[in-house]
Amino acid sequence: MAGIGFQLKELYDQSNFLGQIRAMSFSAIVATGPMFLTILLITVVREWLLVLGTPQGEVLLFMSTTQYAFIFSQLLTGGFLFIISRYVADQTFLEQETKVLSSLYGLLAVTFAIGFVVTLLFYWNSPLPFAFKFVSYLFFVELIGIWILSMYVSALKDYKRIIISYAAGIVASFVLSWIFIQLFSWNTAFAMLVSLAVGFGIVYLMLFRYVKHYFMVDDKNYFDFLRYLEKYPLLFGIGFFYYLGLYGHSFILWMSDYQLVIADTFAIAPFYDVPIFYAYLSILPALVLFMVTIETKFYVTYKKYYSRILNGSSLSEIENAKREMFRVLRLELLFLAQIQLLVVLVAIFLGLTLLPSIGLTQGQLDIFVYAVIGSWFIGLLINLFMLMLYFDERQSAFIAMLTFSGVTIAMTVISIYTWVPLGTNLFIGGAVALLAALVIMTKNLNNIDYATFCTQPIIQKDQPTFIERYLVKQR
Repeated sequence: MAGIGFQLKELYDQSNFLGQIRAMSFSAIVATGPMFLTILLITVVREWLLVLGTPQGEVLLFMSTTQYAFIFSQLLTGGFLFIISRYVADQTFLEQETKVLSSLYGLLAVTFAIGFVVTLLFYWNSPLPFAFKFVSYLFFVELIGIWILSMYVSALKDYKRIIISYAAGIVASFVLSWIFIQLFSWNTAFAMLVSLAVGFGIVYLMLFRYVKHYFMVDDKNYFDFLRYLEKYPLLFGIGFFYYLGLYGHSFILWMSDYQLVIADTFAIAPFYDVPIFYAYLSILPALVLFMVTIETKFYVTYKKYYSRILNGSSLSEIENAKREMFRVLRLELLFLAQIQLLVVLVAIFLGLTLLPSIGLTQGQLDIFVYAVIGSWFIGLLINLFMLMLYFDERQSAFIAMLTFSGVTIAMTVISIYTWVPLGTNLFIGGAVALLAALVIMTKNLNNIDYATFCTQPIIQKDQPTFIERYLVKQR
């Protein structure tokens, strides 16, 4: 995301208020665009179907299909996104940008193939019509492609085109939904799924076109990025366990007494899923704030510290730069905590005010409140583990994400079979993982001089990985 950070800094350096607003808007679009777009469309279409008196079975089929596509597309791509982010950053630094477009083609091919196999196995004994299965697969792989393209999009400087892509997708989905409902009275799960697939297909194609136009050159080494799976396995684990922590608890509920099976295909738990779905909206500001603060203000001091080391500055100059970096980091983390707390309070107020009007019960509201409070811890945790990756502390970030997913899933099981309220699983999981991340981060920062000067190899020797040797033989 460094390219985005540079663009944001230029906007934030502008003294006029409009520049600040543009920067904030850009941050919001890039950081949360795909996720917010998905949640917005799914929520609006769901409420639309309910207003039209659509049979409950059709509404639940639509919600379960989109929910599965949303969750499993992120689980499938989570690990790969961290791998490809490192790969693209390295190739850009080495001025080998001809490999970037090739890696996009290769990653899309790998994830689409995995997605096809997963979909085939999942639908193997499903009684749903083939057309429904096919459209849901299209929607699934479109989400996979959009998550991946969103990472590459961070290199684009024309963010207006990014906004246009998302806007075009939203408009297309809404217009097509309106046509199906108003002109043909097709207020079915299949019709709404088609409208979403068309809208997200437009977003995917437009983003793909922008990325292809920006990088242009393709060196045909489509799977060269796979060697980073062997070279940096912890990065893959970080991404996987991050999303497992966000969604793994839902899998436990789907297999519990709260389970509701839709169309003999989808197992869901609406009593739990709906409040969690809305609670997760309160995490999105944390992603925006990371770009606004860390990718702009902190990055300046971070770069200054390491530049002085690389340029052979005096010890006093390096120490001054380090103290300034720590000072800015401390202030920005405190700012993030305060803003995220404000978001939590506003979310609780709005949730308790508005959610009962759309049918949430008191039990679901309790889950929502616990989960929103948990989002405060999760939001800060996200920022901390991203900071760990700034300092290349992959093992520390992996431990934090493993703790998050492990404790959250364990507390979910405990909540189901004991008196512990549902929703506290996210609260406790986020709190324990955040505490662990803070302890690890503090220890790492206290030892930053040792890590910088004493743990680096005198002579860097990169041994070719098994995957790298295999790829060389195939050329």
